[in-house]
Amino acid sequence: MTSWLDALPAFLAALLMLGAPGAVVLAVLRVRGLVAVCAAPAVSVSIIGVSAIVAPWIHLRWGAPVVVLGTAITAAAAFTVKRLVPALRPAQPRDRRWTVPTAVVGTLVALGITTAVLANVTTSPESFTQGYDTVFHLNATENVLRTGNASSFAISSFILPSGSSVFYPAAWHGLASLLIILTGISVPAATNILWLAVAGVVWPLACVFLVRVLAGPNRTVLAATAVLAAVFPAFPYLLLFYGSAYPNALSNAVLPVGIGLVLLTLRPDRHAPISPAMAMTLVVLFLPGAGLAQPNGVFSILLVLTPLLAAMLVGWLRRGFGLSRRLGWLRLGIAVAVAGGGIGGLFLLPQFRGLFIYTSPAFLPFPLAALRNLTQAPDPVWFPSIVLTLLVLLGLWVCVKTHKRRWLVATLALLVLTYPLTTATNLPLANMLMAPWWDNPERVAAVMPLVAVPLAGMGLGAVVAWLGGKVRGRRRALALRFGEPATAAVLAVVLGLANPGLGQMRDALATMFDVPPGPNNLAQVDADELALIHRLDSLTTPDDVLANNPYNGSALAMALAGRTMLFPYSSQNDLDQDLYNLRFWLNLVGTDPAICAAAKRKGVTYLLDFGTSYIPAFDNPRSLYPGVTLAPDSDAFTLVAREGHAKLYKLTRCGGEPLH
Repeated sequence: MTSWLDALPAFLAALLMLGAPGAVVLAVLRVRGLVAVCAAPAVSVSIIGVSAIVAPWIHLRWGAPVVVLGTAITAAAAFTVKRLVPALRPAQPRDRRWTVPTAVVGTLVALGITTAVLANVTTSPESFTQGYDTVFHLNATENVLRTGNASSFAISSFILPSGSSVFYPAAWHGLASLLIILTGISVPAATNILWLAVAGVVWPLACVFLVRVLAGPNRTVLAATAVLAAVFPAFPYLLLFYGSAYPNALSNAVLPVGIGLVLLTLRPDRHAPISPAMAMTLVVLFLPGAGLAQPNGVFSILLVLTPLLAAMLVGWLRRGFGLSRRLGWLRLGIAVAVAGGGIGGLFLLPQFRGLFIYTSPAFLPFPLAALRNLTQAPDPVWFPSIVLTLLVLLGLWVCVKTHKRRWLVATLALLVLTYPLTTATNLPLANMLMAPWWDNPERVAAVMPLVAVPLAGMGLGAVVAWLGGKVRGRRRALALRFGEPATAAVLAVVLGLANPGLGQMRDALATMFDVPPGPNNLAQVDADELALIHRLDSLTTPDDVLANNPYNGSALAMALAGRTMLFPYSSQNDLDQDLYNLRFWLNLVGTDPAICAAAKRKGVTYLLDFGTSYIPAFDNPRSLYPGVTLAPDSDAFTLVAREGHAKLYKLTRCGGEPLH
């Protein structure tokens, strides 16, 4: 696949995959219009993520039939619940005319911007980022294709000893592998195309849904929000820049839908597009996908809604004490028990406890970090987005004054402070508070647009409405129907593209996709190494196992060339005895019978040597794989191919005996 135009059929397949399962279930629930269009992808992620877990239990190989079966079962369950719950039967209010077309057109404009950014920083859909996590996510997708198992309880099996299993959210890898199964494209192409579908379509539609909940069916605001979703540097682009955090990007992209559904459940108003009962039903359908994409998404929803939930809790307790002291204390006890039980339950999970071992060192002054977060300029962006910030503040004023959502003031203040907690302080308490996001600046900064984009859309809508107020007479009706939404979309494009921060983020992304001509420890692979990887299909077979040091980028050969790597990821700590021996003493394979036996059990036939230019993951990665590093100098391996400094050796001597 040499051009982005070639990617169009696969992109349409990605949209079908993201839209169809959820659309079927929402149709059964008789949810239609804007809610259905915006919420369908989030429901689809849940269906696909859960289906991937269930499939191996019933001995089904991962593929489209599994998704069809999962969709059918979910639709049947939805039909049954709708028949049994009277509160779900009332018809959904109809959208205003042109509401859905306005949201769709605005999303298409956003898609155009996102596509332009991605196409500008890549040479083709086959490009891949050089981030640390790229290796895991690409190889995990390749592993799904090999094993036919996309379960979140099996996705990391390729880096664990045989028979081991741990939970890792795998909705992204299930989607990417399904796209490859449907279209036959490569792992890198599927990754880029899926990211574009999520960032360019799912994310703007989710923002449209949230602003519809906050501000009602204002088509000007809907159009402005959809387009503005594509121009905030902190999301969707920052997570692509940082280590290719694809699961987190998928989670973030659907989170505005979850926030909106919780609001419709807890605080419905006269503009509500669905009933609280239906909103609660959709929350149930939403949560599995959010958790299986990246569980910190659930914490992001709680973070955004903390002021509202706190206010509701205080009000509930005050009403209890107002009725009787006994009832008040009872309610307080219930609140403490629920909170304590929830926190205690989380700490029972080793994955949750593991979050607290990560800390990011402070590198900004606290006031500057807060200012950069408020002005949509997280690192590596340094120029503040003045216009976007003013639109966010204006939207906040409109939301408080017109829609009486005063809790959003506290939410915005809370979100502004989260980025300094991870970038401007090393206090243990700050690290603990940010633990659900690994105390990671990029993941924390990506939460801000969840609220900032809808608020900016409301702010731009207010500006356009003020301008439209200057139009009088019969032209006023025409302006309201078509002119104001179109004006909002055009202004959003102009303001977004004129934002220096977006250009700076684009430049930063370009460095992540760049393949340097020679060794560079800021990149996984250079041009020589990539050229040799592309030759592996003619030099080796799929049955061969290639020994390697994963810290020099060689592990990417698994996803890029479909080859089995002895060490397919750098963060492999749980090794069996054979892997441990080969890691430290592979250089003795030609003379030591025990090491030879270990190599034979693991099927080692080749050595892929990319030298000693290591990615900056640990202080001394050479010491982690000394046997592999020294192996080329032993007489056990014979050089069979090279591209510059990158070399491929064949194992020709083992345990003192020549191999044929």
